Amino acid sequence: MNLLARQAESLFWLGRYIERASSLARIMMVQTAFDRGRADGSSWEWLLALYDESEDFHKRYDEASSENVIRYFLNDPEHAGSVLRSLEAARSNARALRAMISTDLWMHSNRAYRRVKELPESALSEMRLSATCDAIQIDCYALLGISSSTLYRDAGWRFFQLGIELERCDQMSRLLDVRFAQLQTGEADGALIGDFSHWTMLLRACGGHHAYRRLVSGPLQPENVARFLIFENSFARSISHCIGETEQSITELRTVCGVPTPTYLLKRVSDIIDMIHTAQRDPGLVPYLHNFNDAIQRQLAELTIDLGSSYFDVDVASRRVAVDETPPAEEPDWVVKIDGQGDGTAAAKPASEQSQSQS
Repeated sequence: MNLLARQAESLFWLGRYIERASSLARIMMVQTAFDRGRADGSSWEWLLALYDESEDFHKRYDEASSENVIRYFLNDPEHAGSVLRSLEAARSNARALRAMISTDLWMHSNRAYRRVKELPESALSEMRLSATCDAIQIDCYALLGISSSTLYRDAGWRFFQLGIELERCDQMSRLLDVRFAQLQTGEADGALIGDFSHWTMLLRACGGHHAYRRLVSGPLQPENVARFLIFENSFARSISHCIGETEQSITELRTVCGVPTPTYLLKRVSDIIDMIHTAQRDPGLVPYLHNFNDAIQRQLAELTIDLGSSYFDVDVASRRVAVDETPPAEEPDWVVKIDGQGDGTAAAKPASEQSQSQS
């Protein structure tokens, strides 16, 4: 079965939007934990700075109160970057792929979207926001689990994985930038390195606390936490791991699936990996982490544009190139066949019929 460019693009963005909804819910949980127990409360305006949404937000809201910012990022139907719109986009891409994906994946994508759309007002309060975001994450994890269990491992699977890994990498760089966004809006002082509670919450927000503690014992060192989230290849959400998986998916599209892949695309990924390796050797990285995060986000944006121009403007499967491995045959080798039909190729015959003919 040929994979059309529009199907490849839908699979790519299906993965990205599921991961985007999950990551945004996770970042909002970080803010809720950061704010809990503080007598003076804290502003949510840094979240607008983090996603560069201040201008759009203030067109429709008078002030950056916690209620307004929560609504804007969680279920504002007019905000393209909200959790609601991300899950809506995931559902739309799933609908476009209805003939290729399982019924379970389609039904749960629809269910996850409707749950956020129908959230009661009480679910948006700061007291219940943590539980609301946790439920959203569980839905997103379920979608990823269903996808992993049911999607066929062809080129489409690689495009789906590409979407997940690129979004996960982008969101991790933003999560690492939380403190810098708070500094930008006056929500934090300059004591970046010594804020242990902040880095602990960061680990818990990305599900990396236990993995980090397996590797590093003793008192938590913020610089070690930052380096773990960026460079630890065995942690599935680290920037280094995500870029490595991205490179593997692109390589497999070319070598295993026979999808035409221009050299500049591989060069783009290689440049990002080189940048990460250079940063890893820099002992003074953490105080300048904001600059590194900005560079990563720019490179990821350019890589996304390159992926679109390379894969999504043509019929992906119709143009074959030389591959390092033999592409799969047109018909699987496990199909039961009958000799001597048609043009010499064998036609499939149900196993039950074959057993009857042999008896």
